[in-house]
Amino acid sequence: MRMCVGCRKRRATCELIRLARHDGDVQVGARVGRGAWICADSPLCAEEALRGARLSKALRIPISPARLAGLQDSLGVRKGTR
Repeated sequence: MRMCVGCRKRRATCELIRLARHDGDVQVGARVGRGAWICADSPLCAEEALRGARLSKALRIPISPARLAGLQDSLGVRKGTR
């Protein structure tokens, strides 16, 4: 069981996507490095995790705006919502 960074609900790892800090970058689905989890079936969770500093705090690294944009594309988050 892990907690989603977006909605903060606890779910089984098979229902979540892992984001990991590895070599100073954030990778989707990586198995090594400090990790954070988001719900796989909810684009809103990904949006919440990437908005503000939730993901940055969870991974304990600053995330550049360019990298956030890349993560949004990878996770299917619509830009400009909210």
